[in-house]
Amino acid sequence: MTSLPEDRRVALRAGRAAAVLAGAAWLLIVIGALVRAHGAGLSCPDWPLCHGRLVPDFDARIALEWGHRLFAGTLGFGVAGVALALLRRRALRARFARSLAAIFALLGTQIVLGGLTVLLGLAPWTVTAHLVTGNLFALALAWLARDLLDAARETPRPRASLSPSSARLVWLTGALVALQVVLGGLVSSHYAGLACATFPLCNGDSLAPTLSGPVGLHVLHRTNAYALAAAYLALAWRTPGLAREGVALVFTQIIVGAANVLLRLPVEVTALHSALAAGIVLTTGLLARDALHARVAPKGAGAAERGLVGAAR
Repeated sequence: MTSLPEDRRVALRAGRAAAVLAGAAWLLIVIGALVRAHGAGLSCPDWPLCHGRLVPDFDARIALEWGHRLFAGTLGFGVAGVALALLRRRALRARFARSLAAIFALLGTQIVLGGLTVLLGLAPWTVTAHLVTGNLFALALAWLARDLLDAARETPRPRASLSPSSARLVWLTGALVALQVVLGGLVSSHYAGLACATFPLCNGDSLAPTLSGPVGLHVLHRTNAYALAAAYLALAWRTPGLAREGVALVFTQIIVGAANVLLRLPVEVTALHSALAAGIVLTTGLLARDALHARVAPKGAGAAERGLVGAAR
């Protein structure tokens, strides 16, 4: 922890700014979902210009896609501002240089993937990679915000306890969330959102009529969602706090996913589905951060881990 009062003040301001930027990155994911739901992904068919111009003539779809690009660029400048404030302080630079490098690497990758998504005509791999990287970018900003706010404290937070089995459950839950984001991107990019047009059965036949093609992608997405719900329930029982918020998000997401199918992918529900997914990524990522900072308790000390997250928040 940095000890100079001025360093703490800078860390506090930068931490608050990073939290706002993480919220903006979450909103950018939602706007991206609206771009896709409205079929506006290629309304600007070139990149980085739009119809060969920096500011094109607008219709509704062009305005949505161009606004998405403008918002992303503004977010990038905000990240640069936070980085500049931190790099000017020696102690903060030493502590956060690697985190900033990772964030800028994600930002650069996301910019390239955004361009490739347009130039390659919404190729499924670019759409999926763009979604995954966007979620990682938002999580990296939220993680940085938490680290900065901790650095601004005069005294360190007490470390919570976590049993080895609960630590493994955190990582399993994180892996299921990562897989779900990838599967969600593949379902979207392969236009498989209605490959199973009924719920809970797939096309009225069974839970999993096949695991191949668009139907298979949709089935895997649903199946992994159920596994994720079970993992989060177990995690919330062992480590209440942020995990309980994750449970609420996951079960709400399953309901919204069912509505998305039954209502035939309305734009508003599709956007809400993406918003909840990004929220689950942020929640799970911050749970993983808390687990990394926790003390690993010996076996049989499960009751002590009840403080996880609650003490770290």
